[in-house]
Amino acid sequence: MEIRGLGIIDVKNMFGIRAIRYQKRVEVVVELLDWDPKEEYTRTGLDEEHISILGVEIPLIKLPIFPGKNITVIAEVIALNHLLKHYGYDSAKEFNKNLETILRQKASTIKTADIPIERITRYFEHDFE
Repeated sequence: MEIRGLGIIDVKNMFGIRAIRYQKRVEVVVELLDWDPKEEYTRTGLDEEHISILGVEIPLIKLPIFPGKNITVIAEVIALNHLLKHYGYDSAKEFNKNLETILRQKASTIKTADIPIERITRYFEHDFE
C-alpha cells in the first residue's frame, strides 16, 4: 500500500495475513486537505463530487484537516454515511427537506414574507461568521 508522505508499506508483513484482501471495491475516496480559513468548504453535504478511477465514477469527499482532528473517527463517519446513502437514506437531503418544510410553514404565517425560500435555504448553506 502507498501512503503519501510515507511511501510503500508491506501490509501483510506489518499486520499479518488477516489484514489483506485479494480484491476490494473502492466505494468512496476521501481527499485530505490542509485547512485553509480562506477556502469555502461544503457544510451541508448536499453538493456531491465524484472522481473517475479507471472509468468508474466514485464519490469524492474533500476533508479539510488540521492538527488535533481525529481522522480515524471522521473517516468511519464518512464510511457509515456512505453506507446509509447506499441503502437510500441521505441525511443531508432529509435535513434540507425538513428545514424547507419548516421555513415554508413559517413563511406562510408571515404576511410580509417576500423572501424566496431558495434564498433562505442558500443562507444556511454557508458560514457567514
